[in-house]
Amino acid sequence: MKLVKFLDQKGTILVLDPLNQTLLKNLVVSEASISELAAKLNLPTLKLWRRMQKLLKANLIEIVRTEKVGNIEKKFFRATATGYIPQHQFLEFKPKDANLQEAFRIYTEIQNKIALKISALGEVPNGVDPIDFALYASIQSFAQICTDSTTRAEITKMQENLGDFKKKLIA
Repeated sequence: MKLVKFLDQKGTILVLDPLNQTLLKNLVVSEASISELAAKLNLPTLKLWRRMQKLLKANLIEIVRTEKVGNIEKKFFRATATGYIPQHQFLEFKPKDANLQEAFRIYTEIQNKIALKISALGEVPNGVDPIDFALYASIQSFAQICTDSTTRAEITKMQENLGDFKKKLIA
């Protein structure tokens, strides 16, 4: 399981759905079959099967193993990542003020650095709780990026831009 997966437009739309989010959260924590998830979430098996097929096709989940139960092959699924990052925001606003534009640029750049740092860590190690490792990776990446001298200088510049913008609001 990867720590993060960068989503295309189709993946982003699927992840925005509350039921799909519930399925993905369950499949990050542990593998499960469709019948197990249907029972746990009190959903019709056919409805869940259709959802799972869409998630599987979008590579948001994967089949991790199969079991033969009588004449039926039972498939077990797992999320492909502990977190999903859209390629773009749906309601992407651009600041009009030059100071706010620069502050927003720096803020976005730092967010991207953190996301790339997390992504570079790759897979959740076998035998390690995926939630704990994802949180560790996020916090560690944040700390490494924010303690970097270049990033600290950028944060200082961002604070100056925000201060200049605030002065305009008060004036």
